Amino acid sequence: MYGPEIKKIRVAKSLSLKSVYVGVCSKTNAIKFEKGDRTLAADKFHQVLSNLMITMDEFLWINNDFKPTLGDYRQYQLKETWNSDQLTDFEVLIHQVEGEKNQIERVKLASYRLLSHYKAQKKSAKGDLDLVIDYFSNLSAWTLEDVRFFANNCYVLPYDQMLNLLTEVLKVLQRYRYYPQSKAIFATAFLNCVDRMIRHADFSKSLVIIEQLKLLTSEVTMAGYRLLVMYYEAKIQYLRKDKASGKVALLKVLKTAQFLGATQIVTEIDKLLK
Repeated sequence: MYGPEIKKIRVAKSLSLKSVYVGVCSKTNAIKFEKGDRTLAADKFHQVLSNLMITMDEFLWINNDFKPTLGDYRQYQLKETWNSDQLTDFEVLIHQVEGEKNQIERVKLASYRLLSHYKAQKKSAKGDLDLVIDYFSNLSAWTLEDVRFFANNCYVLPYDQMLNLLTEVLKVLQRYRYYPQSKAIFATAFLNCVDRMIRHADFSKSLVIIEQLKLLTSEVTMAGYRLLVMYYEAKIQYLRKDKASGKVALLKVLKTAQFLGATQIVTEIDKLLK
């Protein structure tokens, strides 16, 4: 029951019952809700949160004593160990979730194993790959979390399968174009696809997605993603067209990456130019 926590937030903000529950329910029902004696319909609860000027994500964070849920913290740990190449810790985390019986957890676990094998350059188990492919194949309507899941699996899916799923992601983009914080999720998916395309020397397709990325990363808050877009565009120029002009473009990106402390980009450019 969320009512008592809502009351704590309301009182901390010095807001009256009337200001929070206007157009939602009566004063009597508001008091019962805050005591935990009744619930509110989803749309009414959302209105209460809006009147308190907090999002559902922030409310859940507050309700969990300003800590992530176990699932969210697990995702954070997996992301951190993966991005920092801590493969031993990554493997340990995978083993911790192997006992899960939930179907979605099994699909996620298969994805983690695929990523681990990809990073270690080991052959992946066909069963794991089939689980992930089947999940995407059975989607009739993608959610934003499906796009995030696709972004995580871009490198382990068969290349043609990745391209087919990318067309679905482009359709989803239109539905979520005004959804808060969605741009970073789509940008991550597109950047991972572009990186994979470059590795396959599929430059024409990668340039099409780069144009989409330029639209997504025009805001100042997306500057980090924009730097990656500039890097991939310069890399394509260096590999495909003119090494001299491509090198100039890469050196410009390198200088910015060094200033920002983006060590991964710095390392990749150094290796490429050598």
